[in-house]
Amino acid sequence: MSTPGIPKEFWNARFSEQGYAYGDRASRLLLGFRDLLKPGQRALVPACGEGRDAVFLAECGLEVTAVDMSAAGLAKTAELAATRGVSLTCIEADLSEWHWPEAEYDCIAAMFLHVPTAFRPVLHGKMLSACKPGGHVFLEGFLPEQIDWQKSHNSGGPNTPDKLFAPDDIRADFAGAESVSFLTGTETLSEGLYHNGPAALLRAVFRKPE
Repeated sequence: MSTPGIPKEFWNARFSEQGYAYGDRASRLLLGFRDLLKPGQRALVPACGEGRDAVFLAECGLEVTAVDMSAAGLAKTAELAATRGVSLTCIEADLSEWHWPEAEYDCIAAMFLHVPTAFRPVLHGKMLSACKPGGHVFLEGFLPEQIDWQKSHNSGGPNTPDKLFAPDDIRADFAGAESVSFLTGTETLSEGLYHNGPAALLRAVFRKPE
């Protein structure tokens, strides 16, 4: 969940706090589409934060690579994996500089990975390129309407509209993929200290053509 454009010092400080900043339960999107996750598949979790989604995928029997710019976040990821009795590979890197593999992963789980508008379509293009034909990209984030929920309930997300997920922009970014599911709406989050309260969300699953 550490995103390019925000200094890694910020994320190291946040992930060094006691407990899990965004909880230790997997994304509701991954939980809802668990049937697409098969043991033995390879998964990538970019901006994995403290590892809640990466560890869940490992628990499902996937071979997981978790990438984040925050050493503190990766330490929490490794700790959570050890607690749950699974293993995964952690890589410390800034996603804007990382060398993305080509057609290597069956599953890419990008949860609340908000970046500036100029980089967003580039990043999503890299995700599709890294996905195997027939593989899935899971995407979850905040809608522009989240700005109002931040003001009234401090329920999380970037504080600038250009880093939020306008549905038409996301559809355009993944125009070359099949839309398996595309949902927007408001629900109450209960994911640690920083995702807590009513929130405007986008959850989508895209499948790369074979």
